[in-house]
Amino acid sequence: MFTKLYRSKRQSARLAVSTLILLLAPLSTSAQEGDWQPITGAQALKAFMSGRVVTVQESKDSVRRGEYRADGTGTLYAWGGEFDRSWEVKGEDQVCVEGDPVSACYRFEKNSSDPLLYRATDVSTGAVTELREEAPGGTSVVAGAGPADPNQGGAAAPSATELAAKLANPTNPIMKIGNNFDYTLYDGDLPDAGSQSAVRYVFLTVFPFKLDNGKSVLVRPGIPVLFNQPVPDGQAGFSKEGVDIGDSVYDVLYAGTNKESGLISGLGVAGTVPTATNDKLGKDLWGLGPEAVLGVAKKWGVVGGLLSHQWDVGGSGKGSINTTTLNYFYSFPLGGGYQFASAPAVTYNHDGASGNKLTLPIGLGIAKTVVLRGRPWTFQLQYWNNVERPDAFAAEHTIRFTVLPVISAPWNK
Repeated sequence: MFTKLYRSKRQSARLAVSTLILLLAPLSTSAQEGDWQPITGAQALKAFMSGRVVTVQESKDSVRRGEYRADGTGTLYAWGGEFDRSWEVKGEDQVCVEGDPVSACYRFEKNSSDPLLYRATDVSTGAVTELREEAPGGTSVVAGAGPADPNQGGAAAPSATELAAKLANPTNPIMKIGNNFDYTLYDGDLPDAGSQSAVRYVFLTVFPFKLDNGKSVLVRPGIPVLFNQPVPDGQAGFSKEGVDIGDSVYDVLYAGTNKESGLISGLGVAGTVPTATNDKLGKDLWGLGPEAVLGVAKKWGVVGGLLSHQWDVGGSGKGSINTTTLNYFYSFPLGGGYQFASAPAVTYNHDGASGNKLTLPIGLGIAKTVVLRGRPWTFQLQYWNNVERPDAFAAEHTIRFTVLPVISAPWNK
């Protein structure tokens, strides 16, 4: 089921005029300068581009494919995401490829000694790229190096700005390895509550599974590692625990984004697994409940919320789980792969102690997506201020630094 869509696209690609293999490597010495003949004329260039499939394998988990149709539209497939492209012939000797914000024009030449070998010259930078057809009407994937500036994007590579927009949408089927480092300051009515602090690392990864209908199943486990977590000792003081694993969380979400309207929607389940290695840092209870996501993704940004509720469904703990969580998220592009973005979580503990049961954070943040050695990375810094929180003891300020590399999910190829 997960490979049907890809097979269909591969079969369509075989009907194309030809497939180009983009090597993006230093110019080969096998062909002499005099053997290159320019491809000129609007009709010749249109025929050259119509039905083209440009394929790049930069590394074992980085395969990119740009499909360019005769009507001037195109689609680039990379890292599990789809990126819109369009193309047109400009004058008598250039083909220009457009995206958002990608814009690049190329001149093409054919090698007279090797009829399957071409090269493209970027008009603005002068960078030269060799392109090889496996055979007229054939398909192939070969190894190649990245472009001179991978953050700019092009005919066979998404820009950092495009990648940032895709990564901001939680329903896109892109596999992200989330590494979150939190520093938290506490406050409350308990004596010495305002002098407490803690460090936490949260491993939060997205495993996406593409479906034939354009939607995805997203499996997202989260495992916290706690460092010197303060815990009220019941004697007007606190104990400082060492390095421990806390209770893990997960969700399984069936979701997608409508291409025309930009509507983000989905349903799923969320749960808690009692993995705490210290009884003071976990409830020893299993949690489970429904989950829903709703939002919108447009060129101006992404906004939405992920709402869930959990009850305890097993375990030997004496407490309870009865919590509603709203993880609201927003991201607004600033250009150059930068975004104004944050994703704090509002919680309401229905079975909490008397007093305020609501935790309401106001979140601010800045994120930067960059392509390093062919791989997209996002670095983000967020600040959350819990303007509403439980009275006795609760987090007041949190600073989160995120390092998020992207990899290609092998089961989605």
